[in-house]
Amino acid sequence: MKRTSLLVFILFFVAGLKAQDIKLPTSTDVKKLEKSVQSEASKVTSQANIGQLLGQLTSNISDDALTDSFKKNKSSFLNKVKTIKDPAGASSAIQSLQGGLLPTAMDAGWAKVKDTWIKDAKTAKTVKSVANIAGVLESNINDKFFKPGWLKARPTWQAGLSALSK
Repeated sequence: MKRTSLLVFILFFVAGLKAQDIKLPTSTDVKKLEKSVQSEASKVTSQANIGQLLGQLTSNISDDALTDSFKKNKSSFLNKVKTIKDPAGASSAIQSLQGGLLPTAMDAGWAKVKDTWIKDAKTAKTVKSVANIAGVLESNINDKFFKPGWLKARPTWQAGLSALSK
């Protein structure tokens, strides 16, 4: 009797599970999702250009970190970087930005990498190399010299650099 009751219970339980319609994604659904993700990644990559990224970085650096000369020319610098389309222009701009930063705006570790960074910046010939030197510069600016919004903007900025570094 116990065995029969248990068997009936199991049958009703299994029937109840079958009654619930659990829909698993099909391979077509998965392929559509993968295509959508690839499309979005392509949009981010194509929309991010090194000039825009340099503009975002510069806009998020506090004026307290900049030399008086750079502060006076910051608007024209930002307009210039918006039009950058080639690595040579980007390399020149990032070197100008670095030259416009006060020594006190840099972390202590900057002294160890500065000479190598300058050499790399002067010889940068690809967007990838310029993206790398931009990342190194940004990571060596003391956090207190960034505007408050940078904390939220930084991951997207870094993702843009990463996309350009591939």
